[in-house]
Amino acid sequence: MTTMWRVTRLIATAVTLGVLTLGGGVVNAATLHPLLPPHNPSRNFRLESVNQVLASINAARSSEEGLGPLEFDAARFDRLSVPEQVFVITNLERVTRGLYPATAMVARLDSLATNAARHDQDPIDRGASFSSIWSSAPASLGQPALFADFGWMYDDGPPPQFIFRNVDCQRAGQSGCWGHRDNILSNPLASTSAMGCPMTMVTGTGYDAHSADGPSISQIFEVACSHLGKTAVFTWRHAVAFLHVPAYQSGITH
Repeated sequence: MTTMWRVTRLIATAVTLGVLTLGGGVVNAATLHPLLPPHNPSRNFRLESVNQVLASINAARSSEEGLGPLEFDAARFDRLSVPEQVFVITNLERVTRGLYPATAMVARLDSLATNAARHDQDPIDRGASFSSIWSSAPASLGQPALFADFGWMYDDGPPPQFIFRNVDCQRAGQSGCWGHRDNILSNPLASTSAMGCPMTMVTGTGYDAHSADGPSISQIFEVACSHLGKTAVFTWRHAVAFLHVPAYQSGITH
């Protein structure tokens, strides 16, 4: 199933992300109750400030799930491309809920996602992908990857929707409600039949700043053989090291 949301309102306000203060620490496990498919939040969350998108993400994470803030070096995060930022944020959303990360962005899927973003469409790989997501995000705000995450994860349910609108969830009970969130938090390795090789989850992300509907972001996930070779263009291990992601949020075991 694929769904999409679109921004219904663009707020032309200059934004600076600033430096994220690290040191949130390990959250007490007794307070954690992460919502995984088929369970979803009871409501949509408001974006409290266009200048504090990450703070709004962290507030929503804490509200119903007791999750701590996402932790990484924000100055280095700003140096990544938008597709790389999307890869990082969706992986952090997965890992901090006890799911395995996508191990890498791969060139072929990045190309599919980029083409889809350019045409304001879901990325599709001949039916091979287990999920795909698409959004439009305001370029004027300077942080489209974080806006995409907030919309996909925290403002994707039935009305009242706030800044974002999920066009496949216009009333409670529709199958598209929380569809983007469900895609991001999917567990395909639990249900995929053996491929004759050790399996991993990979992803492709795309961004087009000037599509017909405005800046567009897309992401597609697939299950693949673990030995990716030169097809991996940006790995999770690289991202964790570059962004100084703390070990307890990396999902990487040694």
